[in-house]
Amino acid sequence: MSEPLFEKARLLYQKALGDAIQEPDMDEVIAWPEEQLSVLFACTDQLRRHFFKHTVQPCTLLNIKSGNCSEDCAFCSQSSHNNAAITKKGLSSAEEIIQSFQHAHKNNLSFCVVSSGKRLSPGEVRQVAEALHTCGHPTHASLGILSDDDFKILKEAGVFCYNHNLETSRNHFGSIVTTHTYDQRVDTVKRAKKAGLKVCCGGIFGLGETWQDRKALCRELKTLDVDTIPLNFLNPIPGTRMHKPQESAWDFLKIVSLFRLCHPSKTIKVCGGRELHLGKLQILMFYAGANGYVSGGYLTTSGDGIESDDLMIRTLGLEKAYQ
Repeated sequence: MSEPLFEKARLLYQKALGDAIQEPDMDEVIAWPEEQLSVLFACTDQLRRHFFKHTVQPCTLLNIKSGNCSEDCAFCSQSSHNNAAITKKGLSSAEEIIQSFQHAHKNNLSFCVVSSGKRLSPGEVRQVAEALHTCGHPTHASLGILSDDDFKILKEAGVFCYNHNLETSRNHFGSIVTTHTYDQRVDTVKRAKKAGLKVCCGGIFGLGETWQDRKALCRELKTLDVDTIPLNFLNPIPGTRMHKPQESAWDFLKIVSLFRLCHPSKTIKVCGGRELHLGKLQILMFYAGANGYVSGGYLTTSGDGIESDDLMIRTLGLEKAYQ
């Protein structure tokens, strides 16, 4: 095994501890030989352990409004511009939201409500806020491009964290979405932060983006100083305009390592597509630097299930930390 790689990994670890990773360091990670990724993982695993010790931060999602979305995101099965065969439904009742929260809480999982569409209407935001307030514990939400007033209502209802992904780089964004702009997404993140909410903001990989696009997204999230970074790997749904990604499991794991090094103290969550693309290598996402994941399924696709995920983290001696 190449001695210089051990030294590179040591230097990356030291720089990351000081939050001092620069673009040449990112390029080193991107160029890291696949057959020696174990050396890089030793660095990113120790970095994760330094900031989070033996804890991980899983969450579970409830799709409270599915399908009929006006936006044309090329990868999304809920877009009315695509032809995916999914179940479409209107806004969930308060009872359904509360029941799902209770199930999440019982399993020590953070709970996030997610809706399709560019945004929920002000009346729908109030309905969801009332249900979340009844839950009596901090919750998460992802309800689209909201206003300052909407964020105030959510915060008063006990919403702790708001999810709004940038999806990809500014340069690549127009290739996958044309019905709203990158700046609208960025501005939404800023409004959520201004309202005093934590922000969960990341992207999806395997959309035909380059490593330059991935670096650009990484830098944008750094500028926004987001709290949690969800990393999704494209699961191409029949009827959408996206095809199977060409990336290997090792490519996706390297993305996890890149984001851990660039955001050393932030929560890095591996989300949609992890079962499909990582398969039996899923356990390596923690060595690559992840300290969180979505458990129990996704918006329109299933996952391995909470029990399977619980077994996976117990195997590593990890414990859930409620967020």
